[in-house]
Amino acid sequence: MKALHFGAGNIGRGFIGKTLSESGFNVIFSDINQNIVDTINNNKEYSVRIIGKNKNYVVNVTKVSAINFNDIKTKEIIASVSLITTAVGPLALNKLASILADGIILKIKKESIKPLNIIACENKVQASSALKKAVLEKICTKYHDYLDRYIGFVDCSIDTIIPVINHDKNNLFLMVEEFKEWIVNSNQFKGSIPNIIGMKLSNNLNPFIERKLLTLNTGHAIAAYLGLIKKHKTIHDAIVDKTIRPIVRLAMEESGAVLIKRHNFNKKDHLSYINKIFFRFENPFLSDTLERIARNPLQKLGKEERLIKPLLGSIEYKLPYINLAKGVAAAFHYQNQNDLESIKISSLIKRKGIKKTLIEICHLSENSPEVYSIISEYMSILKTII
Repeated sequence: MKALHFGAGNIGRGFIGKTLSESGFNVIFSDINQNIVDTINNNKEYSVRIIGKNKNYVVNVTKVSAINFNDIKTKEIIASVSLITTAVGPLALNKLASILADGIILKIKKESIKPLNIIACENKVQASSALKKAVLEKICTKYHDYLDRYIGFVDCSIDTIIPVINHDKNNLFLMVEEFKEWIVNSNQFKGSIPNIIGMKLSNNLNPFIERKLLTLNTGHAIAAYLGLIKKHKTIHDAIVDKTIRPIVRLAMEESGAVLIKRHNFNKKDHLSYINKIFFRFENPFLSDTLERIARNPLQKLGKEERLIKPLLGSIEYKLPYINLAKGVAAAFHYQNQNDLESIKISSLIKRKGIKKTLIEICHLSENSPEVYSIISEYMSILKTII
């Protein structure tokens, strides 16, 4: 039983690959980093340290191999396996669609009717559906019926924290938190649903996707952008800052009020979920870098993303959003010369001003209350948190 996983990074190895291996799959990683590919093939296993409340232990992940993303054999593997997963980042999905299209066409030419399920485990709402759309655009329409019958693109919500560890390039060791969540849309599978340890099935994924996006991702991003203004390095440093901490907490409660209203969540249960997320942020052993969390701000400032979506939901339901506005404002102060999206935002602000930049990037109405609220916070935030 083989599974192909695209992306041998932290989430790929520390969560998805580990889970698939523990579920009995022989996991083939596909990655553009030849050094990682060689190291996986040479070692044929890697170690993961699990950190939780009063827990600290190491497990070995076995039954793993790897292939370079650009290797011609990749499409042959696509054509032969029954399960493909991804953790490549949302921006790489279009490139991934091309190789998937090639592999699916090869599968069709082999006259295979064995179902293939593809689960994109990305920080993007309905990532698998977006990947399906990209694949269909690259495949001749005469093959579209085959895809509808035999290829499942299964949306999911994943949640875990795996920090970056600085060690030599040949070391595959990872440190991961004990908490993990992988929820999939049971209606989108083709054929039988694979038996994967800890994977939860749901016929209505949207509440879970939004809960994670508007809680973990919202809190993570706001802590990162505020923390970078104050020159902090890690999420732990930011969340224990007495000025930043209440803003992040209240922003998560504001986004939580939206979720409670929209999805009829139990208020007590959701506040407990927020507390659990906060505990994860505070764990010094899992302290992620703010630079990593903050990267790709254009994506994070999208209208359906972690910063703008909860703010618009607050306005829709006539709920408070002052702390969410602070988080958005902080994102526009983010400056990183190694992040092309950050450079673009800074350039737009210099040329057009904050109001036009905000409207252009976030697709907001010019004279809307959210625009004026964010601009007000943008002008004052440097004074209020430092």
